[in-house]
Amino acid sequence: MFRTHSVKLNPLLTCPPNGDRYYAPVPLQWDVRYHPAYSAQVADVPLLSSHLSQFATNPPLPKLHLVCDLLSPEWDIVARNPTGVTVQDVLEAIHGTLHRLLQMHEWEGMSLKQRCRIEEIHRARCSASKNPERTRLAGVRRADCLLSTTMFAGLTSLVKRREQWQVVLTLSRHFKSRVY
Repeated sequence: MFRTHSVKLNPLLTCPPNGDRYYAPVPLQWDVRYHPAYSAQVADVPLLSSHLSQFATNPPLPKLHLVCDLLSPEWDIVARNPTGVTVQDVLEAIHGTLHRLLQMHEWEGMSLKQRCRIEEIHRARCSASKNPERTRLAGVRRADCLLSTTMFAGLTSLVKRREQWQVVLTLSRHFKSRVY
C-alpha cells in the first residue's frame, strides 16, 4: 500500500505532465558523460546558477537516493545537502558516481560480450580525447558501461522507502554526435 505525500520534484528534473513522456522531453538536457557545469542546458541555454541553486524537491529534503535499473546496485547515487538538496547536488551526485573508475570485481562480474562492448566505448572515448594516452591509462569509467544510453531523461516516482526518499533516474539513448 502506497501513502501519498506532498513532496514534489523540481520541474527542471521531470517531464512536463502531458501524459506521454516519450514526446515530452525533460527541460534539462544533459549527456551524463560530461560535467554538468560545462554541458547541461535548459532550452538550449547553458545552466545558470539560478537553475543549479533551485531545490530539487518542494519542500526541500536533506537527502535523496537515486535508483536506475541500468546501473549496478552497488553504484549508490545519493545527493545530500543539510539545507535541502539542490539541482546542482543531484547533477553532481550523478556525475560523481558515473565518473568513478570501474573496480576490478565489477569488471570481472560482467560477461565477455558486455566487456567487449564497454572496451569499444572506452577506445572511442580515448581516441576522441585531447590526451588519448592519459585517458587510456586512467582506465574504464562507470559511464563507459552505459554504452549509448547517456542522456538524462528525468527523475520520476518519488517515494519514501525504509525512511529514505528515493527517486528513479531515467537515462535514454544518445543520438547526436558530440566532440569530446
